[in-house]
Amino acid sequence: MDRRLLVLIVAAVALTGVVNATAFAYRWMTGNITISDASSARGIACTGFYAADNRDPIMPNVGTNYNAQTYGGNTISVTHGNAVCQWTDSGGNTRYLYESIKVDIPVTVGSWYIKDFYGFGYHGLSEDPSTVYVTFKLEQPVNDTTAISNAYLIIKSSDGSTEIGRLDLVSGTTIGPYSLSRNSSWRLDLRFNATSTSTGPVSFTVGVYVSLSSTESP
Repeated sequence: MDRRLLVLIVAAVALTGVVNATAFAYRWMTGNITISDASSARGIACTGFYAADNRDPIMPNVGTNYNAQTYGGNTISVTHGNAVCQWTDSGGNTRYLYESIKVDIPVTVGSWYIKDFYGFGYHGLSEDPSTVYVTFKLEQPVNDTTAISNAYLIIKSSDGSTEIGRLDLVSGTTIGPYSLSRNSSWRLDLRFNATSTSTGPVSFTVGVYVSLSSTESP
């Protein structure tokens, strides 16, 4: 091959490489998250689940049936997650609000109403916001609609006299935001119809979002 032609080919390849080269403009972000313990929680941080066996006297008596019997020797079982708010009540007892709960309810075929299986409340000091706003969002619908034909999470006032909201656990989306006053709470009820004789759990997931805004929702 002519040496001059070879030089031209190499030069062309080099030029093509320059044209196709990728250029980057570089930007960046760093983060620093400071975490305090549960005893420091205030405002929306001091909201969560609780039951009657861990009740500050200034908080309503909710979650009275967290271990209620359903049939035979079977009982409801509620397992709480991490404590996200902690304080000492007037009697010197340590009280908690929990980030999450897992509810296991053994039932037979038929219609069921589970009353006041747990509570959701807001504990605050006089300098904390007087009201927070709570939204309930269905994040995983009932995963077997042949076993559970309809199901609702019902949020009621602590005395049960007023229905605050009702979330359809089969086809719902989001309800709220609802206002929750400082040192008050709601009771949580479940209503569902079990239609299948097959055994095994039927699951769902509800997210609970708390804000200082009455107009924002997740």
